[in-house]
Order: sequence, then structure tokens, then C-alpha cells
Amino acid sequence: MWRRGVGLLCALVMAAAPCAAQDACYAAGEDGAIAEGRLIERDDAIILKLPKPICLKGCEDSDNVPASGEIHVYALDDGLQKTLRSLIGKDVHLRGSFMGAHTQHHKAPIVMQVQEADEI
Repeated sequence: MWRRGVGLLCALVMAAAPCAAQDACYAAGEDGAIAEGRLIERDDAIILKLPKPICLKGCEDSDNVPASGEIHVYALDDGLQKTLRSLIGKDVHLRGSFMGAHTQHHKAPIVMQVQEADEI
């Protein structure tokens, strides 16, 4: 009986493991994520070129990205979106939340909804 209980506990832990963010990767959907790099434009999209690749972990298949050196960034606020456009070609510090690309309109494997943007 005890062995079956331990086996069940292990199975439950293993089932939950894919949704837990690993220390080395960013967690999809969490506010306050920080990213720094240089903004470029590609196909009308604003892309953050990172100094080194990052990974993303989440519960959705699209949120699990093993490594990407680019992030498609956008803002819901029109003023902040204009600020992002004005920072193209510059090094920036961004704060927001990540998700994995899931449509053909996403131009990088990781997408960031930006809440703050500053030139560095």
C-alpha cells in the first residue's frame, strides 16, 4: 500500500513538472520579466535582438521555447507602441510578460507584451 502511495505521488509530481518554470528559463505569462538588447524592425514587427539566447517554459506547447536570440515585442498602449518604434536601432531595457509565438504574425519564437521601455 505504501509503495502505491509513493508511486501515485511521484506520478502527480511528474505530471505537474512540465508546467513549472525552470530556473534557467523565463516563465511564460508572468508579469515583470526583463529583457535587454537592441531593437530592430522586420516585416513591420519590432524585434529585440538579445546579446545571448534565452529559453521560455510554460504550460502551453507554444510556450516551450528551448532557445531564441530574438523576441517579437509589442505594446497594447498606443503611446508605448510609438515609444518602441522610436527606439528601433537602440539598446533598450524592457519589462513585460513573455509567451511563445502561436500565429504566423509572430516574427520570433518568443513574444513579449511590453509594459515599460527605456533606452540604455
